[in-house]
Amino acid sequence: MSPTPEEKRKPDSLEDNLKKAMTELLVLYLLSQQEYYIGELASAIQEKSGGRLNIVFPYAAIYRMGRNEYITESKKRFAPDGRLRQYYTITEEGRAYLDGLLAVYRRFTAGVEELLSSGGEKR
Repeated sequence: MSPTPEEKRKPDSLEDNLKKAMTELLVLYLLSQQEYYIGELASAIQEKSGGRLNIVFPYAAIYRMGRNEYITESKKRFAPDGRLRQYYTITEEGRAYLDGLLAVYRRFTAGVEELLSSGGEKR
C-alpha cells in the first residue's frame, strides 16, 4: 500500500530533526562564550547564524542540560530590557560534553560532505 500524502516525509522534516539534534550543541556553544538568559538564546542563535537558524525558546534543552549538570544558573540580574532575568552558564562538565558534541558533529558533517562531493550530482 502506498503512503498517503500526510505520511510522506517532507524536506522540512529534516530541518526539524536537525534542530532537535543540534539544540544542545548550539546552546552550549553560546554559553561557552558568555552567560545568557533563556529568552536571549533563540535570538542569539538566529543572529549569529546570519538568520539561517531559528530555534524557538529551547526550554526543554535548558532543563535537560541543567539536570545533567552541563549548565547551571548564575545570579539573577537585570537584562538589557530592564527586567530581572535568570542567567545560565556552562559548567566544566558541560564544556567536556560540548567538546564531544563538536567532535561528533565535525566528523559526521565531514563524512556527509565527502559523500555528497564524491560522485557529482546524479538524479
